Amino acid sequence: MIVIRNEGPAGGPGMREMLSTTAALSGQGMGKKVALITDGRFSGATRGFCVGHVGPEAAHCGPIALLQNGDMITIDAIKGDINVALSDDELAERKANWKGPRETIYASGALWKYAQLVGATYKGAVTHPGAEAERHVYMDI
Repeated sequence: MIVIRNEGPAGGPGMREMLSTTAALSGQGMGKKVALITDGRFSGATRGFCVGHVGPEAAHCGPIALLQNGDMITIDAIKGDINVALSDDELAERKANWKGPRETIYASGALWKYAQLVGATYKGAVTHPGAEAERHVYMDI
């Protein structure tokens, strides 16, 4: 199992494509032996057993941020479940000791602003509050 974190909308920033990683695994003959979990994204060309768009992402202290080498992760593709063999107490302790999102080279500018404002992947990774909070829709004007 390979875990690549800090590639989500805020952590990347911008959800980088994981194709080069899956292609490298496949090229080494490991595509059917090694799974990849990431808060990044995949394209239609991705190969192998991959779980992407994991959220909450690592930059927001989602469970993917708390994983460590040696943790036992189970993926059940039939049920759509992914679990780590850690107690709630262990996860809470790791979260309490989390040092915050990794520092990026983006301290200003559009990518910095995007990382500060972007929402969850499952909500479209957009920088506005969503339809429920909108007072009007621009195309209705």
